[in-house]
Amino acid sequence: MIFKLLIKDEAIQDMLEAFDWYESKQAGLGTEFLNEVDEYQNRISQNPQQYQIHKSQHIAVMHRFPFKIVYEIEGETIVVYAVYHDKRNPETITGRL
Repeated sequence: MIFKLLIKDEAIQDMLEAFDWYESKQAGLGTEFLNEVDEYQNRISQNPQQYQIHKSQHIAVMHRFPFKIVYEIEGETIVVYAVYHDKRNPETITGRL
């Protein structure tokens, strides 16, 4: 079963900010970042239980880029709350959940 993805506006903003930052460092790197996010979102939608869980949130740790994708499973829908840098304090996203 493939789950439906619902990406919250804050998570989209996270991705856009990271895209802009990576593009400012090297042309095309922001696109590579978004491609990896997309790859992880596909993995999550196919098997959402495969990633670690902390409290009620699942956390997918990306490999190439130092980011984490935070999501919850709500029935047949995956709700993505954040795509945040690994060095960022996770407490800054608690208001989103």
